[in-house]
Amino acid sequence: MRELLRHTVRWVSAFLLVWLPTACGTEAGPEEGSAAGDGTVMLVLNTALIGSPHAGEAGWPEHEKMKTLRIVVLHPQGTVEYNQCVDFGQNLQTEYRRQLIRVKQNEKKTIYLIANETSITDLKEELDAFHEGSGGFKEKLDEIIFAPDGDSPLPMSAAYELEVKEESQECQFYLVRAATKFTFRFRNFRDGAVRVNSISVSDIAGTMYLMAHKQNRTMSFWEADGSEGELFWIDWLKRVSDESQANPDDKDLADRRGWITDYDIPPTTSGDVTQHAPQNFRVPASTTDQGVPEPGTAVFPVFYLPESKHLRQPDGGAYGEQAYAMTLDLTDDRNEHKTFSFPFDNLKALFRNTNVVVDVTIYQKKIVVQLVPYAEVELEPDFGLDSPESHYIPIYGDDYITVICYYDEKTGRYYIKNENGDYVETVNPFYDTEAGTGWRIIRDDAGNPLYYWDPKTGQYYDAGRNPIDPPSL
Repeated sequence: MRELLRHTVRWVSAFLLVWLPTACGTEAGPEEGSAAGDGTVMLVLNTALIGSPHAGEAGWPEHEKMKTLRIVVLHPQGTVEYNQCVDFGQNLQTEYRRQLIRVKQNEKKTIYLIANETSITDLKEELDAFHEGSGGFKEKLDEIIFAPDGDSPLPMSAAYELEVKEESQECQFYLVRAATKFTFRFRNFRDGAVRVNSISVSDIAGTMYLMAHKQNRTMSFWEADGSEGELFWIDWLKRVSDESQANPDDKDLADRRGWITDYDIPPTTSGDVTQHAPQNFRVPASTTDQGVPEPGTAVFPVFYLPESKHLRQPDGGAYGEQAYAMTLDLTDDRNEHKTFSFPFDNLKALFRNTNVVVDVTIYQKKIVVQLVPYAEVELEPDFGLDSPESHYIPIYGDDYITVICYYDEKTGRYYIKNENGDYVETVNPFYDTEAGTGWRIIRDDAGNPLYYWDPKTGQYYDAGRNPIDPPSL
């Protein structure tokens, strides 16, 4: 039996500024009209979040929905043409459809989408100050930095360039969460509860930009027929995100599609970030159902961290593969405290909107870390190995569920657990029941099996499990 820690990086990332002619279609319905005769046309904007909730979530978490959405349209020279903020109040949204905006025709526009701006101190007031004809909006957005805290709706952003011609257009745009997300899901097969004290992630930036500072606007994409094409960044992102959601166990997907590494973060200090558990957060002990172990389960509260960039080879240039490590701080039911640190060798970037989903399965003796859909790393921690009870084998009663006592496979001694959870030595019960077969195990005083008896058939077996005549007691 092994402990598995499964790590899934959901391909739900972000984009900066995308030239996206394919995202829009002409729209000349009666409610919008086409050219108004005054040199303007109607834009119909549809805004949604990228990706979808990961497995195990009933829906979008409240922190990841839109409480507010600001839409800003700039002229080619960078001055403001349109600037409005929609407040959804308590009715938080994951999409906002058919927002009608009348704009000047025959121009290349830059369209900014900013959600949950009130989660950044003073940002709403600063953006409200940009009126029609104002300049400097792009420069202002590019310099905004903050640290996501997860206590309020998470800021989200996007920016598009759009060629507006002489007809109205309907466009689909996507918002991107300005944070990375970590979810740890625990299963415990031990016979005692495990307390999770904290979880740490190494080399996390102190702050991040509101707008993604990605360098290249296109990405290469290999089609199913083997052909390679260059996709606009948003098209690449949407394709990879959808593919990842549809194939969460594809072990080669991330490396086949590539990693988002060509981005900048603010000049900031990086370091370990520790997320402490709620008081007395425990993963319950395992139980059994008709002899089948059922693990205790618990989900660590989701937490959000800034987009980061810790290069694996700092001297190799400004961009490249990254490296991170995580640490679990645990205490077992004997109050033995241990910490385990391990590298995520195949987590090659920590770009905004990345979902890091970690499944931790706790068994009796060791931990195996598996980065799904990536590599497997086996740890040899001391968790429960230094204490005598790590060598104890539970001896079950006739119901195959109740633990009568424990047998120490190293010393041949027997123990019971008292009301305080302490192990107290007891006498050899002479026989016990083997889980799974239901056979009686008759042992000598050292605890070694002498022979077995099948109560269903009455057949006896020697220590090698060969049928024998009934032995004389």
